[in-house]
Amino acid sequence: MSKYAEYDSNLLSLIKGGCNTFDALVMRLADANKQFDQSADRWRVTDRRLQALRRAGKIVFNRSRKSWYLNQVQEVPQ
Repeated sequence: MSKYAEYDSNLLSLIKGGCNTFDALVMRLADANKQFDQSADRWRVTDRRLQALRRAGKIVFNRSRKSWYLNQVQEVPQ
């Protein structure tokens, strides 16, 4: 299990609940970011995890709305 599993779960539940802009996600996860990054740029943790979830196909970014959404497309098992 990844050390980010709980963080990712919180991130996905926030996105599902409608808190889906980058700034809103960073603010809501500010306390959780402290445990992973001691630098001044704590927003980088959220950015890295959003990109990891995007690459895994769990979320998508809507450029026109500048928001993250859960990916509704289900992959077909092979």
